[in-house]
Amino acid sequence: MRVVVVGATGQFGRAMVAACREASWQVLPLGHEAVEVADRASVAGALEAPYDVVVNATVWHGPAQEDPVMALRVNALGARVVADHAASRGATCVTVSTDYVFDGDATCPYDETVTPAPRSVYGISKATGEALVRASTADHLIVRVASLFDIGGSRAKGGTSFVATMLANARAGKPLRVVNDQVHSPSYAPDAAATTVALLRRGARGIAHVTNAGWCSWFEMAAAVFEEAGIGADLAPSSLKDLPAGGPPRPRYSVLAHGALRRHGVPSPRPWREAIRDYLTREAQR
Repeated sequence: MRVVVVGATGQFGRAMVAACREASWQVLPLGHEAVEVADRASVAGALEAPYDVVVNATVWHGPAQEDPVMALRVNALGARVVADHAASRGATCVTVSTDYVFDGDATCPYDETVTPAPRSVYGISKATGEALVRASTADHLIVRVASLFDIGGSRAKGGTSFVATMLANARAGKPLRVVNDQVHSPSYAPDAAATTVALLRRGARGIAHVTNAGWCSWFEMAAAVFEEAGIGADLAPSSLKDLPAGGPPRPRYSVLAHGALRRHGVPSPRPWREAIRDYLTREAQR
């Protein structure tokens, strides 16, 4: 299998490159500096060599995620341009998406069949990107992740992640107030990437949720990080209403069901707490 990973310097991209190599696939990593996904000439030049699969792991998010121009350019138009190129080559297009495509009003896990209803610019741009990919090619796999974390963190967020931030602040003795009324399914990047490889081996197409098994609030996740790390932190719960005004809307409940994984005979990634344990083991070995 010949795979191109666009956005190879991000959390998912790095993990996907490693997972492809573990599968003994040929992989070409392309960082953000190597290709402008919304520019057809740039994509055509960077993806000149033959390939069987292109994984588009680029994303516009972070402090400026409510900038509609950049969000739509990268997350929507960029997704379509990459999908168009894959279609022209007869290749499979894998697009990485997010739980923010949902409104967060559910009380049970969102299945892949639920119609997106995003409320933030980020969510709208990613849902639009999904629709444009589906319109471009039937040979697509849309992988939804949530609350992604890994060693090295997110390039777009300065090389950090929630887990890394919690550990750094606790070790510095800072008080931590973390929301306890936003429930989600964390995604450990190495597990999400390995599951994506398994889906590709099965010939899966359409939409698949690849979060780790189980769910938690951000407060519960932070508490688990400190317990597994053996750190006594000054941690207390807070509420979404306590966050500064003017920030992007956050889904209160965005747990993702794994119906597509079951249909394709692919196991769900391990429970999120076990993933945190693996993260801490790897961190200690660095």
